[in-house]
Amino acid sequence: MPKDPDHVDRTPVEGDVVTPLDLDEAHALTAEIRTAIKDVRTATGRLAAAVRRAHAARIWTVLGYPSWKAYAKAEFNIGRSHAYRLVDQAATAEQLGDALVELGLMSPAGDDFLADLSGRAWREIQGKAQEVAARVADRVTALDGAPDVGQLRELVAQAVEDVRADATVASAPVEPADEAEAFVLWEGSIALRHAPAHLPDDEALAALAAAGYDTDTVRLHAMAARDFARDGNRERLNAFRAALDVPEDEAYGGRQTVVQGRALVDQLLLADWKMGTLFLEIAPARLSDRAAGSILAKAFRSDPRSFESRERLELRRYVITGDHRAYEEWENQALVGV
Repeated sequence: MPKDPDHVDRTPVEGDVVTPLDLDEAHALTAEIRTAIKDVRTATGRLAAAVRRAHAARIWTVLGYPSWKAYAKAEFNIGRSHAYRLVDQAATAEQLGDALVELGLMSPAGDDFLADLSGRAWREIQGKAQEVAARVADRVTALDGAPDVGQLRELVAQAVEDVRADATVASAPVEPADEAEAFVLWEGSIALRHAPAHLPDDEALAALAAAGYDTDTVRLHAMAARDFARDGNRERLNAFRAALDVPEDEAYGGRQTVVQGRALVDQLLLADWKMGTLFLEIAPARLSDRAAGSILAKAFRSDPRSFESRERLELRRYVITGDHRAYEEWENQALVGV
């Protein structure tokens, strides 16, 4: 039978008219979905545990790969960040299981109720396994007798949700106090693009180096801004500004000279960022350099081929990418009159 020419095969979406279900079929389909969700979560937990074991054993060296990233990409077509998230998930699951065993709430052989947690839940309680276990223990004391597996499953789920809720409140968007803090927040957001928040410091530093943060000082500042953008933590930022990484008897004037130099660099970069932000408002990021250059030249009544027009484009690009090197190249050319 020929198909209706207007008919298009596609997955049904909400609002489509489909074959109705009776009550029994609806219950059966719901049970099937529930089982599938549990199976996916269980499989994810097993996957995470296997990935963690592979990473701990440095499996890439055994199979001849140059790095963990190369192994994950070649064997499974997943990125390094995804692979590390699975490693972290398995570590958190192991920590929570160990804590529950220590409290006498779970057998050393393990129970499958931890598999009920989603990958996102594991990520959000990373580093908080002891806190989750403590909350479970508090709830157990309110029961009459030891909890059965079903009750313990529910208690763990409640404790995890409480910790996740607390983390959500704690990780509310950072509100900069002034223009300078807004600039640092922007710098930190750029650093987080290259070194996501879940990465430990050593991996974050490696990611920043790969992204072009090419000196120890530049990477140190990026890590400080990254902390601030992630959760408002100013500790590392204050230490960088005070040059606590520099010995008191350092050559070229000592720590105070470095403090002054870093403050001057911050002021210069802040000024560049403010100008670049203005140019980006006039010529949005969706525009090509050529179109942006034309709009900016008209706005400032200048020749689009002039050094001033090139400067505006480079500052605009700096705000888009966070990479100041193109602007520095323009400055060098301007100084020699190229």
